[in-house]
This record gives sequence, C-alpha cells and structure tokens, in this order.
Amino acid sequence: MTVSNNATLYPGNTLGIIGDSTNGSQLITAARRLGLRVIAYGANEVSETMQLADVHIVGESTDGNKLREFGEKCDAVIYESDHVDVQTLKYLEQFTKIPQGTNGLEVTQDRLIERAFFDQLNLNSAPYATVISLSDIYESINAIGYPSVLKPIQKNFGDRKELRIHTQTDIPEAADLLNEQTYILESTIPAKQELAVTVVQGMNGERKIFPIVENVYAEEHLVESIVPAVVSDGVQNELLRITNEVADGLEYVGVFEIAFAVTQANDIYVKRVVPAIHRPGYVFNRATNVSVFDQHLRAVAGMPLSDIKLFVPTIMVNFDKSQMAAIRTQWNIKNNWYFHLYAQNKTTEKQTRAGYALVEANSIQQAQEQIDNTEIWSKAVVDFNDAQ
Repeated sequence: MTVSNNATLYPGNTLGIIGDSTNGSQLITAARRLGLRVIAYGANEVSETMQLADVHIVGESTDGNKLREFGEKCDAVIYESDHVDVQTLKYLEQFTKIPQGTNGLEVTQDRLIERAFFDQLNLNSAPYATVISLSDIYESINAIGYPSVLKPIQKNFGDRKELRIHTQTDIPEAADLLNEQTYILESTIPAKQELAVTVVQGMNGERKIFPIVENVYAEEHLVESIVPAVVSDGVQNELLRITNEVADGLEYVGVFEIAFAVTQANDIYVKRVVPAIHRPGYVFNRATNVSVFDQHLRAVAGMPLSDIKLFVPTIMVNFDKSQMAAIRTQWNIKNNWYFHLYAQNKTTEKQTRAGYALVEANSIQQAQEQIDNTEIWSKAVVDFNDAQ
C-alpha cells in the first residue's frame, strides 16, 4: 500500500497538528525531537496542544479562511485523534499535504461503513441491526439479544448518546435518541479478554506491529493497558493475520489501533479500528524501545520505521482527579512508576481524567501486585469521561 498524499519532512519544516486530545502535546514533544516547527489549530486557545505549539491558530473546524491560513503555513498537517471531522481534512487537502490521508476516518467514523469494511474482509464483528424507530428495536432485539447497546451511526465524539439495553423495559428510553439520527443496535460480546494491536504504517507500505496489549475496563472506561498480553499462540497468530488484512485494506499512514474481543471459546471479534494514536498505546512510552508518538512522526515524515523491541513488562494505569491524593503517595515511594499528568486549566475543570502511570516490573504479575496493593483503583468508581 502506498499513499500518494505525502511529503517528506526534514528538520526546520513546519508540521501542522489539528485536534485537541491528550495525544497533541506528546506529538509536539516527538516533533521537536525531529527538529520540526509545529503549528496547532483548534477552537480551544488554552488547550495544552495549542499552548505548547510554536504557533497556534484559533478557529472552528468549519472556518474556511482560518483553515486555509493554517494549511498554507504548513508543509504537512496531521490529525492527532480520530475525533477530527473528515470534511475538515478534505478541505485542508487543497492547501497542504495530509500524510495520514482521509480514508481511515471515512471508513471508521460511520459505523455502517466500518461494518461493511469488516464484512469485505470476512471478519467477525458483533451482530447488529440498523435502527430508525422503536419498532426496529422490538423486531431485532430477539436476534441481537440482551444486553445490547444502541449507538449512533455517526460517531459523534463530542456527545456520545448511547443506550445500554438490558431488558425490554429499557427500550422505550430510546425514543428521544431516535428522533435525532439513525442508530445501530449492537450485541454485547461476552469477552474473557479485551485486546488491542497497535500498528504503524509508512508511506511506502512498510509496516511494524507493537506487542499485543490487554485492556482492562471498568464501567466501559479504560483503566489498565497491559503489555505483553498473555495469549495463546493460536490467538496471537490470528490477531496478527487479521491485523495485516486490515492494514492492507486501510489506506493510511501512521499509527493506528485495532481492538478485539476474545471469548472463552477463543472466538475473535473485531470491535473497532482507530485510525490515530489511541490511549492504550501510551504504554509503549516505557515498554518498548520506541513510542507510538516517535513512530507516528517517523511515518508521516517519510522516514524508515524503527524495529520494535519489548524492553520490560509494563502496565499503564489511568487515574482521575479524585485519586490524586493517593497518587501523590505513590509519587514519593515508587521508583518504578513513571507518571504523566495532563494539563489542567479552566476548560478542563469538568473533566475527571488526570493522567496515567506506567508501572514497570520483572513480570506483569509483579506490576499488577504493586497496583493492587495500593487499593487506589479498587476503592474508586472510575469515570474518565470519554476515556476509551
């Protein structure tokens, strides 16, 4: 696979970054190591990404004049998360290069298109039905089963209106949602493991795959990412086969993630594809010789990709503001815990997410014992907002 929308970047060139997730500041740090100048674009002037950039341009994703100014000042522009609207990027393509391309977002931001992509590759995914009215739910619920979840076809990341349906008495609650847009009703897969494979793909089709990660969730929010994941050879081989098929079919340059659910019978279901750096990949800041941020920058700059080597078993554990007092205690006593705190300002006051710790040990068991012994996560109800 070769993406033609590319431009080799060299020290002194200008890289544009659009988007406003926790990826942005870490990408800026990686870009500076390559000697790149960074211009950030977004609506939130005080976000960490905007504040750290060499230059920032404040504008909405629909502001054509501001976007043109941004694009014309950059040798290339990257989107730092999958929350960026694909139409904004298509407009920017008139004025600059978008090394990641737009195909990845076009495939994944619409759940029906994403499912068609999975079906084309003959991949297992959770059974689903398209829902326009309450009668559609009543007609399809027996085939989909309980529990199930109602999700909007368009992934509106700013306002994730989803409804979990445990029994028939929950169905009437969907009425207000269905007045706004079309949904899919998706079966819940009883998974024994939630796994993720992080991939980096270069402009010439070069590909490197990070070690498989196991993710642990509480109330559907990511709490831990564990590497290396403990999986059988058969599961590992099938995950890598699927990963390569998805990568072959996705016209994309840079780091992306494929999430999987594995059942007790070792049946493998593809949950989603994230065409951007995703939070579980933060674990590689310590676990491997190269981070997802450095690999992503190498890919979009047209550089050869680094071989990936596992350095040490590592668990990433997320924490919120309510846990900060307990985190400060670990700050003072743990020499194998590496902390990353997200910037806090007036625009993040309502967000509960505070940061993450990377816990290194001789084995995953030792790292997990350290985490469990603190009782920080066993005592709290985790609420990281849009933490997945």
